[in-house]
Amino acid sequence: MKTNEDMDQWLTQFRKGTFELAILALIRHHPMYGYEITSSLKKSPIFTISEGAIYPILKRMTDKEWIEFFWGDSPDGPRRKYYQLTVKGERVLQDRFAKFAEIYETLTMLTKGGSS
Repeated sequence: MKTNEDMDQWLTQFRKGTFELAILALIRHHPMYGYEITSSLKKSPIFTISEGAIYPILKRMTDKEWIEFFWGDSPDGPRRKYYQLTVKGERVLQDRFAKFAEIYETLTMLTKGGSS
């Protein structure tokens, strides 16, 4: 029998695997700075993340050349580091989202008693 702790661990791992996809989807529409990304993610309880935890993910994604950054002025204080999608990042987003949709559709079919 699975416990709540087992479910929490599964959900934590699942979320880790989808944070990059969620970030790519967010900045696809317009460049965003770190706090803005975190705030947007927090609108959905499944993507709650601490402000400081976002930066290692953004660094990793920058290193992979999925996103790039530029410095922009802020009306409220110091300049901000804005992140935007690269061409490579757009391909990664499309490919991963297609795989995610395929997994979702297959799980839905299996839940209804079908097989592939």
